[in-house]
This record gives sequence, structure tokens and C-alpha cells, in this order.
Amino acid sequence: EPLDDVVPLQRPQKSSSEGGSVATVTQYAMDPVAALGLLKLDFLGLVNLTVLARARDLIAKRHGITFDLTDIPLDDAKAFDLLSRGETVGVFQLEGGGMTRYIKELKPSTLGDVAAMIALYRPGPMEHISTFIDAKHGRRAVTYLHPALEEILEETYGVIVYQDQVLHIARTFAGYTLGEADIVRKAMGKKIPEIMAEEKDKFLAGASRQGFDAALSEQVFSLVEPFAGYAFNKAHSVSYGLISYWTAYLKANYTAEYMVALLNSYVGHNDRITSAIAECQRLKIPVLPPSVTKGHTDFTIETQPDGSTAVRFGMGAVKNVGTASVDAVVATRAKLGGFESVEQMCRESEMGGVNRKTLECLIKVGAFDDFGDRAALIDSMDRIISLAQSEARLRDSNQASMFDMFGESDAAPLTTIALPDVRASDLDKDEWERELLGVSLSNIGALAAVLGAADSDYAVFKSDVEQTPANQKVSLIGQVASITQRYTRQNKPFAIAALALMDGQIEVFVWEEQLKASDGVWEMGKTVAVTGTVRVRDDEISISCTDAALFTPDTSADPAPMPAASAPAAGALSPKPAPAPTRAAQPKAEERPKVAERKDEAYTANGASNGAAVEPPVSNGNGNGAAATGLARSRPKAPQMLNLRIRESDSPVDDQMLLDDVKRLLLDYSGGDPVMLEIAAGGTLYRLEWSTIQVNACDELADRVQEALGESGSANLQAITA
Repeated sequence: EPLDDVVPLQRPQKSSSEGGSVATVTQYAMDPVAALGLLKLDFLGLVNLTVLARARDLIAKRHGITFDLTDIPLDDAKAFDLLSRGETVGVFQLEGGGMTRYIKELKPSTLGDVAAMIALYRPGPMEHISTFIDAKHGRRAVTYLHPALEEILEETYGVIVYQDQVLHIARTFAGYTLGEADIVRKAMGKKIPEIMAEEKDKFLAGASRQGFDAALSEQVFSLVEPFAGYAFNKAHSVSYGLISYWTAYLKANYTAEYMVALLNSYVGHNDRITSAIAECQRLKIPVLPPSVTKGHTDFTIETQPDGSTAVRFGMGAVKNVGTASVDAVVATRAKLGGFESVEQMCRESEMGGVNRKTLECLIKVGAFDDFGDRAALIDSMDRIISLAQSEARLRDSNQASMFDMFGESDAAPLTTIALPDVRASDLDKDEWERELLGVSLSNIGALAAVLGAADSDYAVFKSDVEQTPANQKVSLIGQVASITQRYTRQNKPFAIAALALMDGQIEVFVWEEQLKASDGVWEMGKTVAVTGTVRVRDDEISISCTDAALFTPDTSADPAPMPAASAPAAGALSPKPAPAPTRAAQPKAEERPKVAERKDEAYTANGASNGAAVEPPVSNGNGNGAAATGLARSRPKAPQMLNLRIRESDSPVDDQMLLDDVKRLLLDYSGGDPVMLEIAAGGTLYRLEWSTIQVNACDELADRVQEALGESGSANLQAITA
């Protein structure tokens, strides 16, 4: 039957760039298409498959080992050890603070364990993760509500993990066919009270016909209900688990090749490149700066003089530098066997794609360091570009130089570019690299020298901080990479400092009182010892500072103990652990410059329905809020709920993304308090309890949700009265 008799069709105006057939699309949405009898299939493209393919090809090139992904053994001890240690950066589906903590606790030993964890890390099933882990390690006896459930739930230690299990339970207890059970599962997923009540009655009636008593049937229905709308089907989970295992296997067994493949897949996403470079540092794989004399367009593996392996940053991954602009230069270098000078590069290479902006960015990140200092080369850019253009014109005229007109056989002398006697400062290099690469490669060695003197009680790796549970205290030492100044909703100043550690940066929130106490500490380039509370949002770690002081390595034979960080000493501080944080007497208030020009860059009020101004709290270590003075704010004795009000926008996609962000944030504050959700749509306010998620309702959570919602809604706490 012709499709255009069923649905309206449209052909894309752009032809296929790869010469394949042009897709025909319909203007109907998916539900009407299905209602008209057509089959909808979803095809998901995963960049991880490209990473795996690139790593496999690189392994074949470097080691002569060829294999298909399906040849990878599924019982590799190194892969499971890597997961059990929580080294999950770059491992499909298993990255992020929450998942990493659980996978370390699980200590997976089979592909089934990995697949189950992927399925469990979702609202609903998530609350049973600890039960699953304890049962796997024999710390908890596996129990079943009824012997009939044992065959269905045995492989997952008595915990419902997969949609398939929901269907089988409905068939076993209520006599449904699998098709009928799937209809019930979809109905449960809608969470509409009327439909839920109707389906529950059907389930209980079917269970009664099967000979089960009403009380047991109620328990089974209550067990199934939270999973119906959120659980993965097993095929999906195992497919994802297999890709997760493959990535873990290659990272564990062919680390450099896998990390290079990962970095090349992240080009254009500086935040992800920064994360992968940090992981290379943690794995003790040096990352070298871009280089026109040694590097390539892509990230590559480079053998160093001592035989060790390093990763060379790809020039095509530098901000404002495209692959086409450097491909020709790299090709010429390969033909010549290298460049001896910048003048030779200008004469021999096709540099038409290297414009002024591209050249400046390459110089700033160190790609021309073999030819001279960065500041001197930047001052000489006009002469470099002029020489490259004049040499290109000569090549286009089929004359290497005027000497060819007279039949001279000797090579023409090269025009020379005299570089001025100027030098770029370390601070300039650091700023340029952070802007254009996302990470300072030049600063890594210097930072390592300073942080290497830190006492073991202080963390100097971001990965170590990430292993600290949320709301716990941690001490760390790092270098201030940037400082952003803001206002709270009570118009009080606070600062957000990016602290550079050995393997990446971490944000430190410095509230008003501590900002005063540590005056002079939070300046670019200074090394700081910080004690604070770990905060987790969207799997991103930050620190809420409670004490801070300047840190300078003390090389004396008998170093003095570090003073309390809240009262910084004028001289060098020994990297000894600070005593328990205390609040020193505060200096008198003094006139300070405004720390932000726009208040709308800071925390906003709780929306029109709740305009109470609340100062952003710092955590007191147990998930409850603490005032910015550092004094613990006691949790109200009466139980609380978190009220969320979200206004529907014109974009369903944006609304879904916002709701997903809020959901991930709530999962970081798991507890026993309810969440009430209000959706303002079409002039109507819909109020419902977010039954699958319960939180530790505290001021800090309310503030962080409010920050995530911005102008799209509000968040506040409400006491629950009897």
C-alpha cells in the first residue's frame, strides 16, 4: 500500500553527504504513526561503538593483534578489577559519582552483574541496590514473598531488576498472558490513579483465581508497581552491559590505545577532553602539548626517549583550529622528515588554511615551542603569515625562487624571521591553555612539584575527592585556577573558586564568613589548603569551604604543625594536617569592593509563590543545611516535604531535560521525605506526589533545586502536619 495514502510524506532537501539513499520522513508524530498501523523502531547511535572500533584498529596497528569485539573474553579479571576499583572514567554507562560508588561496592564478577547494575540505577529500582549488593556478597539472606517468585527472581538475588520479571510475575500470580501483562506494565507507567486502581483490581482478581490470598496479592502488586514504569528490559540491559564490559576490558588491557580513542571521540567537547586528560594523568600517562614538529591532527600515542608511552594532544582539537588547516602541514612534515625551522615550514607547507586566528591559537598552546618562545612568535605572526603567503605565490607560479630563472641548481637561501627578545609568563601559558585546550598542560609538572609535598591527609587528586561520600568532610590542596564572585539571595558576597588538582579542577564554594576569614587567599595562581564538605550535583563534585589557608611546601627538617586554617599564617605553612576546624574570632567588618555587578547571576528567589529570601547553606556533614556562618542549622523536628513548582514551556524537549536534571539532583539526596510536584500548564496547576523518589528534605537541597530550576519554577520546604 503506498505510504502517502496513509501518512503525509516529506523528502529532506539536503542530499545524502555519503552518497546513500535519501531518507523519507513523515510529518506525523510517533503516536499517530503507530495508530495508523505503521511500525516505529528506534535506532540509537552510540559514540562508544566508534571508540571501541578506533581502539581496536590502533591495537592492531601498534601490536599486530587483530580481533573482533565478540572475540573479547567475558571473564577477564583485569576488567572486573578495574570496575571494582571504581576506575570508570570513559567506561560506558558506569561513569559518574553515584554509579561509581555502587559499582565499587558491587565488585562485579560477571556480565550479569554489570547488566543488573545498569538496570537498577534508575528511580524505583534504585532503592533496592543495597539489597542486591548485600545479597551478592552473602551479607543478606535472599528471601522471596512466595516460592512462586523464586524461579523468576533467583538470578537477581530476589530483587526485581528487569521489565521481563514484572511480566512473568503478572503471569504467574494473576494469570495474565505476556501480552496482557505488558499492557498492565504500560498502564502502571502512566501513574494515573484511576487506571492504577482499575489495574490493581484486575490483578487481585486474577491472583484470587490463581489461588493466592488477598494479603499476599496486595504485597506482590505493591512490589511490582514501582518498577513497571522505570525498569529496563533484560535484553536492553545486557546489550548495554556488554558494551560497558568491552570498554572496561580495553581500558584495562590496552590503556593508552583506549584513552587515545576516547580523546579523539571527544573532540569539540572540551569538558569531556579535560576529564579524559585528567584520567590519563591519574593513570600516569603523560599528555604532551600539541606540536607542529611531532604531533598530528588527532590525538596520538608517542614513545618517549626512555621508552615509556605518552599521549600527544591533537592539533585539530585546539579551539579555533580545524582539521583541514593542519592536515596539509602534517603531510608536508611527513614528506620532509620534519621541520628544522618555522621558515622551512612556511616555505615547504601548504598553509592556506592556517589563518591568523588559527596560527595564534596554535602558538598559544605550545604547538610552535620548538621554534621559539610563545610571546615572541605571537609578536612575529604578521611576518610568519607574510612569508607563508609569499612562498605560496612562488609555488603557484611554478618557481621555487628567482634563482630558478637563471638555472641555478643550488638551493635558495631561506628568508629568516628574527624573533624579538620577549617571553610569555607561566600565568599567560596557563590561561591560554585552559582557554584553548580546556586544561593547562604546562602547569601539570609545576603543580605536581608543589602538591607532591602535601601531607597524605590532604587529597591532591580530584579522583580521590570523588571517592568521598556526599556531605562528608574532606581536606585538599590545589592551585586557584579562577575565581568567580557572586551574591547570595540575601545580597551577601560569596565566591566560587576553581581549584586545580593533579588530575583536573574542582569547584570550591567560599561563603561570606569564610571569604572574610581567608582574605588574600583566593587569588589566581596561589596554592591553597582547603577543608570543606563534599557536595554532589548531577554527578559533579564541588566543595563547600569551611576553612582555607595559603599552602607553601616547607622543606625544613622539623616542620611546624599547620595552624588552624581559619586564621592564615603570614609565612609558609607546613603540609601537616590541620586540627579540627574551628571558628576564629572574625575581623571587624571592613569596606570591600562589590563582588558582582549583576545580582541575577546569583541565586534567585524561590519564585512568585514563595519569595522568602534564603541564604545558600553549606552542608554540616549529614545532608542538613548549615548557615553561612558555619554554625549548624538544626533540622526541624517536624517532618518536611520538598515542594517543587515547574512551569511548562513551549518546548517539550527542554521541559524533559529540566525534569531529568531535577530528578538526578533529588537522587543525590535520597531519604525518607516526600516530594510534591506541581506542574503549571495551560492555566491549570496539576499537583501530584513524586512517589518513586523520596529525599532528605533540607535547605541545601531546596537551594540547589532552585538554582537548577532558575526562572522555570520554584522549590521550597514545607512542614508536614498531622
